[in-house]
Amino acid sequence: MCPGLFGPAELIAGRDVRTPVLDRLLARADRLETQPRDPLEVLAAAFTIQPPPDRGLPSAPLCLLAEAPELTQDGYWFHADPIHLRPDRDRLRLFAGPLLALQPLEAAALLDSFNAHFAEEGLSLIALGPGAWYLRLDRSPDLNTHPLHAVSGQDLDRYLPTGADARPWNRWQNEAQMLFYDHPVNLERERQGRPTISGVWTWGGGVLPQVSGGPDLTIADHPLAAGLAQAAGRPWLGLGELAQLLPDRLASGPAEVLIFWDALWWPALTGDGETWCAALTGLESLVARLSAAQAAGRVRSLTLDDGYRWSFALTSLGRRRFWRRGRLRERLA
Repeated sequence: MCPGLFGPAELIAGRDVRTPVLDRLLARADRLETQPRDPLEVLAAAFTIQPPPDRGLPSAPLCLLAEAPELTQDGYWFHADPIHLRPDRDRLRLFAGPLLALQPLEAAALLDSFNAHFAEEGLSLIALGPGAWYLRLDRSPDLNTHPLHAVSGQDLDRYLPTGADARPWNRWQNEAQMLFYDHPVNLERERQGRPTISGVWTWGGGVLPQVSGGPDLTIADHPLAAGLAQAAGRPWLGLGELAQLLPDRLASGPAEVLIFWDALWWPALTGDGETWCAALTGLESLVARLSAAQAAGRVRSLTLDDGYRWSFALTSLGRRRFWRRGRLRERLA
């Protein structure tokens, strides 16, 4: 799965990026168009998890299982990612992710202030990395939230939490914004011309679910993929180990391998064309190796799914459709 593969056309504008293997796969494969989906929900569906429509996917406890399994034993967990809010005419837009470049000492200082301020409300914020923050509650709130990747760059008001507990929830989030506004960390970041940390975006709440199925092998760096594999008792490898796994070794081992290649995702969301093109080059190299294994009869089929709307399945029969032509550049939305 490759979220961000079909990003905005301007990502590749003016850049000489060549993807002959990807072009051939997209042209010759059987194409399936679906209704708009969420990449993390598609990933969870591969492990037979269907989130309830009024709550969403409990991705926070699953990610915690991969990053800090001892914390998943009790409590109700949310992602609580640091965000930057920027006024734009008559709306407030949300930005997050790598562009914030939050340093460990900055994160620690902000968390200390947050936890001291909200201790009596039963809110506890932890950081497993400068940008990987989680919020623990003692109880399950009646709340429906939106994932950070769906809100990034968008009008904040359209994505505020809903549900019976939405009003007090939005109240303390506003308090957090006020707390961070004149925090010494933000005053220094503003002096340096860096984006300030306006607050946190909470989403993906829940308790650790039961996971009963999944691929025979998962290869990914994303903590949700690792957490799902661990919850299902299935093997998991990081993308760094993929380079040493020759396609014939993959083919002679597990029957179904899921690779979650998310290096394109945030660059596509933030319009970072240089990083996106570098990640695309890496994907082209991987697909070339897998395609060669398929041509040699060691891989039966390859499926390329963007997690949003498009899925392309290439079989041995499809490889013979030499008359089909097309380029990734032409497919970018």
